[in-house]
Amino acid sequence: MSIRRVAGEIDARPMSLYIHFDSKDELLASMANAVVAEVLLDRPLPADWREAVAAGARKMYATFVRHPWVISVFMTRPQFGPTAAAVAEQNARAVKSLSLEPAELWSIQGAVNDYVLGHSLRASAAQTAARDADLISEQEIAAVPELAALPEFLRSRSSVERFEFGLQTVLDGVERRVLR
Repeated sequence: MSIRRVAGEIDARPMSLYIHFDSKDELLASMANAVVAEVLLDRPLPADWREAVAAGARKMYATFVRHPWVISVFMTRPQFGPTAAAVAEQNARAVKSLSLEPAELWSIQGAVNDYVLGHSLRASAAQTAARDADLISEQEIAAVPELAALPEFLRSRSSVERFEFGLQTVLDGVERRVLR
């Protein structure tokens, strides 16, 4: 991403962007803030904590897959912009019924976010590679025979079904930890 490329996309002169943004980092922060707004649910959170967390995770996953560039922005320029506060508040409300200590609440949300971020990164990489490269190959299965037992949806490294399976597994772990 460059100022010149953004200017070209909006049919503007590169220097005219500096009227609104002091630097490329400021422009990226503004763009990332706009993307983070897409993570906010457009309906009330479900009453069940698992469904509420899952709804937020699915929305975040869809947003990151739709805007893969934002992942690198978060990794190289971590910032807590204005909409990130609204997302954090949404995440806190999702698990409010669990009556957790703040440290545990944020640790749980961090684990879910890390899972979503990791899977989004994998899905984004798969979009840029050939579809067949995303699948576990016959050669890999021959080298590691245990892979032959994988159901078809797990043979893709980035399928939505695989995302959902992993998300439910993470939530199962959270539930066991919280309800112990």
